[in-house]
Amino acid sequence: MGLPFAANTALIYKDMAGNNAHIKRLLETKQCPGGNLNDANLCRFNLSKADLSGAKLVFANLSRTNLTNANLSGADVSFANLVAADLSKSDLSGLDAKSANLFEAKLQDVNLSGADLSFANCVNANLADANLCGANLQGINLIGSHLNDANMSGARFTDANLGKARLVAAILANADLANVRLVDADLRDANLSGADLRNANLWGANLSGANLSGANLVGANLAHAKLDGAIGIYRDNPVVIQHQDEPPTRSASGSGLAYINPTEPSSYQGGYQGGSYQGGPGGLALPRPGMQ
Repeated sequence: MGLPFAANTALIYKDMAGNNAHIKRLLETKQCPGGNLNDANLCRFNLSKADLSGAKLVFANLSRTNLTNANLSGADVSFANLVAADLSKSDLSGLDAKSANLFEAKLQDVNLSGADLSFANCVNANLADANLCGANLQGINLIGSHLNDANMSGARFTDANLGKARLVAAILANADLANVRLVDADLRDANLSGADLRNANLWGANLSGANLSGANLVGANLAHAKLDGAIGIYRDNPVVIQHQDEPPTRSASGSGLAYINPTEPSSYQGGYQGGSYQGGPGGLALPRPGMQ
């Protein structure tokens, strides 16, 4: 539960004479658009519905702060501490959150369209129903995160880690997922049409019912992936599967990993068991759904 506005303000003002007026204004009115709040300690405060649009919060401490329904559009929270902060239903469009710590943050139903979360820590964060259209998520750590029903169309995930992330019915159309780690991710019924999945690691991922129409899977590792009812993977889009006991850290053609090779002829030689690809000694083309 957040602290009241007037509580312990002396602790916040200490050693921060340069932006005392902005902090005082925020705590008294919840209004500080464009304010200088860099390095501010706002841990556990109740800032629900606050207007922080365009505010500077670089290196600020917002751990466990209540920011539900707040306006942080265009704000700069790069390198800020937002551990377990509650930003549900907030406007975070255009937010600069580079390298911010959002561990276990609550971000359900937020607007992060056009935001920059490159290299942010979002382990176990809840982003269900979030709008991340066109967001820069390069290098972001989303291990164990909740992204069910999130809209990430056109988002850039290059080199991100989404191991064990939940992405059920998520929209990733035309997203850049090159070199992304999606080991054991839950992508059931996800829309990956037109997505760039080159060299992505999908070891053990659940892609049942996913739409992969037009997706670029060159070099992608699909060993042990579940593909029951997946759309857009056909015999004319062949895969070479070789058995792996452990998920590799990277996937690459010719390195013993599962990969898409558009130049190899289709040769369905077995190994498709129970909707997942368990590997085999020879080339394996993925059958069109419904084909035996």
